[in-house]
Amino acid sequence: MKQHIEAIKKTIDKEGINTKVVEQLMELREWFKANLNEPGYVRMLRLAYENIQEKGTYTFLYLEDEDGAANLKYFLDLLSDYHNKYNKDELIDVRHVMEGTEREYEEDEEETDDAEQTA
Repeated sequence: MKQHIEAIKKTIDKEGINTKVVEQLMELREWFKANLNEPGYVRMLRLAYENIQEKGTYTFLYLEDEDGAANLKYFLDLLSDYHNKYNKDELIDVRHVMEGTEREYEEDEEETDDAEQTA
């Protein structure tokens, strides 16, 4: 998986976001489907390459002051270590940007936050 991700990032650096990147994202998606039980990440990869196909570039911008290439490379970096709890949390935020939805926090998280603030 990490080899796929590094190859995509190299393509972005050398050629920009193009049809080759789309093909590489499709291959990475197939790898995720075949090797991991992570349907959410499979969906995110599909949304990423569909966005590029539709818009001609990557338009999901979750890093401030960065272009589509930097945001796509950041997404790929998060995926390369998706088991990391901090990366998982960031990937949830990225997914919401891709879906155009607001992240809803669970009540337990909110109650914990409220308790910490009053302590």
